[in-house]
Amino acid sequence: MNSDESMNKELEEWVEETKQTFQISKEDSPHANKEPEGNCAICGEHKAKFVCLKCGRSVCPSCYFKIIGICKKCIPKDTTEKWEGKHPDWEKELGVEWVF
Repeated sequence: MNSDESMNKELEEWVEETKQTFQISKEDSPHANKEPEGNCAICGEHKAKFVCLKCGRSVCPSCYFKIIGICKKCIPKDTTEKWEGKHPDWEKELGVEWVF
């Protein structure tokens, strides 16, 4: 198995674990066939292009995790920050000042 195949397998496993964690699947969602309407229900800035499988909100790509079909509001904040690559404010956390 090459590295791409291995990475794809790991990604598939992660997606399945994540779906189970948030207990959602396209087959079970009452919102699966709903069409997005208007602007994003979360940010209000962009046109809605997706519908959250969990809550049914119409959301833009920035407020939606396409790989699992769930919006930012349906995922715990610490998880969304980790996925988005955000980091804590270490200056505040550690009480130190960064020197550049």
